[in-house]
Formats: sequence, C-alpha cells, structure tokens
Amino acid sequence: MEIIGLIKEYNQKNAKSYFDYQKNCLYDHKVQILNYLQSGICFAVTMKVVQSLIPNDKNIIGGISYYTDGYWIWPNYILYYFEKESIELPKDFITSILQKKLPPQNKIDTAEAVNFLKESDIT
Repeated sequence: MEIIGLIKEYNQKNAKSYFDYQKNCLYDHKVQILNYLQSGICFAVTMKVVQSLIPNDKNIIGGISYYTDGYWIWPNYILYYFEKESIELPKDFITSILQKKLPPQNKIDTAEAVNFLKESDIT
C-alpha cells in the first residue's frame, strides 16, 4: 500500500507542504481521476477539522478521512485541492488508476488499510 496527498500543514508527519505542491497541473483525464478519488472506500475518519490553505479561500474542508482502493490510500482533502487547483498527484498513481477500475467494495481489505495507516504514524 502507498499513501499519497498528505499535507504537512495538517500536522501530517512525513508530508510535503501544501506550498511545495505544484498547482494547476494539466490532466487529460481530470474528471476520471476525480471520480476515482471520490469512489474510494472510506476506512478511517478523524475528528480533526481542516480549513483550506488556498489563499483567499476560508472554506472548511471538513474532518480528515482516509480512502483506499485496496492499494493506494489518500486523505479526503486531496479531493478538494485536486478539484479546485488541479494539485499534483504522483504519476504512478495517475497511471495506475487510468488502467483500472476500483475493485468491488467487498474485495477491498480495509483492515489492511487501517493497519498500514497505523504503522505509517502519519498523525
């Protein structure tokens, strides 16, 4: 499993600063990528509420939740930044999701994702 899209400003250990992410990336399949991110299986929810880091955007994104497709793990806030700013996502992630569809929910081992998240000590 791999975790993508963590943002340091949300006290996520081993994460990249929001300000270091490239914005306004050109994605040929942005709608497909966004749909994929939205279709992940939510397997962990925290009580930590985060606000947008986009300059002049005071929106509350919400509590941090984590999603998976059985291999990749991503926080819900990356959806916000991907939709609003076309924030960069790892090329390996983009390549892999353009080549597959999400497996059926009953085929995703969320316990494995939870254990991986715990072992990663990201919060």
